[in-house]
Amino acid sequence: MYILKYIYIYVYIIFSITMTTIMAKTTTEDPKIEHKANEKEEALPPILLPIGVRHLEKALPATRLLEKQRLLQLVHEELENQKIDFAQKEEILQKREDALREKDLKLQESLIGFSRFLQENSIKKKRAEKKSLDEIRIRQEKEHEILQVEEALLKLKEHRTNTLAHLERLMIYQKYLESVIEKATQFHEINDLILRHETLSANREDLRQHLITSEEQMQAVRKEYQSYLKFTATEVMMLNNDVGQAKQLVERKKSDTAQLQLQIDSMLQMAAAKTLAWNQICIAAENLFFRADKVSIISRPAKENPLKNLDMVSDFITDLNHVHKLYKGVRAPSPKPGI
Repeated sequence: MYILKYIYIYVYIIFSITMTTIMAKTTTEDPKIEHKANEKEEALPPILLPIGVRHLEKALPATRLLEKQRLLQLVHEELENQKIDFAQKEEILQKREDALREKDLKLQESLIGFSRFLQENSIKKKRAEKKSLDEIRIRQEKEHEILQVEEALLKLKEHRTNTLAHLERLMIYQKYLESVIEKATQFHEINDLILRHETLSANREDLRQHLITSEEQMQAVRKEYQSYLKFTATEVMMLNNDVGQAKQLVERKKSDTAQLQLQIDSMLQMAAAKTLAWNQICIAAENLFFRADKVSIISRPAKENPLKNLDMVSDFITDLNHVHKLYKGVRAPSPKPGI
C-alpha cells in the first residue's frame, strides 16, 4: 500500500515538473495557458498534493521546479529504501514460505506415516481379531475333544475294571495250568497243554459218538434177536405136538442161533478192534503232525481228517529229504584237478 502511494506521488511530481517546465517556457507567450495549468493544479484534490507543494503554489516556477526536483529526489530515495525494505521483507517472507513449505512437507510426510501407521494398526487389529476368533474356535474344539477323551477314558477305565475282574477269575486256571506244566515233562508251554486238551476232547467226542452209534446198532441187533427168540418160542409152542419131528429142526435152529451169536460177538470184537485201531491211527497221525509242525518253519493248522494230516507230514518228510540231499550234494568234496 505504501509503495503504491509513493509511486503515485512520484508520477504526480514528474507530471508537475513537466507541466511547470512547459508553463515556464510558455509564460511569456500565452498567459492563458499558465492560468489553465494553475486551474488544473487547483482542480486536484489537496490530499493528493505534497505538503511542500501546497505551500509553494504561489511561488515562482523556477523555485517550484527546484522544490519539486528535490521532492522527486526524496521520493526516489524513499522509493529505493522501500524497495530495499520490500526486498528484505520479501526474502524474509520467502524464507518463511520455504520454512512453511518444508514444515508442510514434513507434516504431509508425518500424516502419510501416521496414515500408514493407522492402516498397519487396522490390519494388525483385523489379524488379531481373526486370530482371537481362531483361538476361540480351536479352544472350543479342544474342549470338545477333551470331553470326548474323558468319556472314552471313563469307558476304558470301566472296561479295565471288568477285564481285571475277569482276569482274576481266570488266574485260578492259569495257576492250575502252570502247576501242571511244572509237574508234566512232555509239555513245555501252556499252549501245548491246551492244544493237547483240545485234541483229546475232540477224540473223546468222536469216541463217544462212535460208542453211541455202536450201542444203537447193538440194541437193534438185540431187538432183532429178541424178536427172533419170541418168534421161535411161539413157533415151539405152536409145534409142541410136533416135537419129535421138529427136534432136528430145533437143534438146527439152536446151532444156527449159536453161530449167529458167535458171528455177532465176532462182529462186535472186530468193530471194537477197528475202532481202537482207528483211534490209534488218528492219535499217531496227530502226534506225527504236531512233531512235524513243531520242527517246521511254516505253521499249518491241524485237520480233522488224519489222512490230510498224514499228507502234510508226508510233504514235510519229502521236503526234508530233498533238503538233506541238496545239503549232502553241497558238502560233497569237488574232485581235484588232474585226477
